[in-house]
Amino acid sequence: MPPRSLTIDQSLLRRMARDAAVYSLTRPVAIVMWVALAAALGISILNLSGRVAAGQDDGGLAAWMPPLVIALAVVAIVMSISSARHAVRAAMPPATVVWVSLEDEVLQVGSGDRRSTIAYSTFQSIRVGTDAVLLKVRDASVATAIPRALLSDDDVAALRAKIA
Repeated sequence: MPPRSLTIDQSLLRRMARDAAVYSLTRPVAIVMWVALAAALGISILNLSGRVAAGQDDGGLAAWMPPLVIALAVVAIVMSISSARHAVRAAMPPATVVWVSLEDEVLQVGSGDRRSTIAYSTFQSIRVGTDAVLLKVRDASVATAIPRALLSDDDVAALRAKIA
């Protein structure tokens, strides 16, 4: 495929960061975190309602647990979004021309004056968001983000076939 390019703007960065944040918040480890937070919230509400029903007016720790659990969930979301924005912005600063080329054995990606040639075997999986294609690096907790606008549906299908 001949290289396709586009210029990154603030709006695209935000949308790509959103896709990356959704990806990080729906990974298996994050799902375990959400289940644990939901269980903690449920148990803390049951504990608090049991005390109130028994006539024990508890203004102590039991009363603070539900808001604390909810605050933890909000912090997890905010930190994931912030981390995703930082990572995408570091790789593709605003006003940078980004390009991609799918070759037979490698993926070539460029941003500004940087260029990466990455073998398809480096990637474990692909996740296609609305504005970003995320390629999870094998045996690592990182992913490579590519603007979705640079890849046609046929390109995405080819990437899936080469990564699978």
